[in-house]
Amino acid sequence: MPSAPTAPARRLFAERPALRPPQDGSAAPADVLATLLGLLADVTGREACTLHPWQPFPEIGLDSLLGTEFVATVNARFGTAIKGAAVLDHPSLEAFAVYVARETRCAAAPPVTAPAAPPCRPLPSADELREELAQVLACDPWDLDPCTPFSDLGVDARAGAEFMTAVNRLYGLRERAVVLHDHPDLTALAAHLATA
Repeated sequence: MPSAPTAPARRLFAERPALRPPQDGSAAPADVLATLLGLLADVTGREACTLHPWQPFPEIGLDSLLGTEFVATVNARFGTAIKGAAVLDHPSLEAFAVYVARETRCAAAPPVTAPAAPPCRPLPSADELREELAQVLACDPWDLDPCTPFSDLGVDARAGAEFMTAVNRLYGLRERAVVLHDHPDLTALAAHLATA
């Protein structure tokens, strides 16, 4: 979680003009904006009340890894296929909400409800995780050594978020993509999931 601003930073923000909604009439539907606000708060670990819809994502603390995770979460929630770079093209929650509403083709309708949780399945083994990762990386599962670090296998932020989204969907879990940093290979991840 980002630290509290220092005194010079507080002065800098106090001197800035107040952030205002866009003047072009492209306001996001309130239900989409509220849903995205909750998702962004969950991903960044911040209280929703501290997030301003027109505040630029970098000021909120959304870096490339969290941005990828945020977009993957949005895609899961709304049933969209938005690319991670969309947060660069729509750099505030308000702008991104307008884009999401446009992508879901329901600017005035409520967002798609989350699918029902899959039936409980046994927790994945390293071999089962290898199968899922191979699909994400478009390679043969046997090309992936379960003890090789994810970074050496070519798993970047996007692939990590996509992999964890698939694992969460299949096994009814709620793990964030950052778990791959703490458990850096398939064997360690399987061990972690067995105790989660």
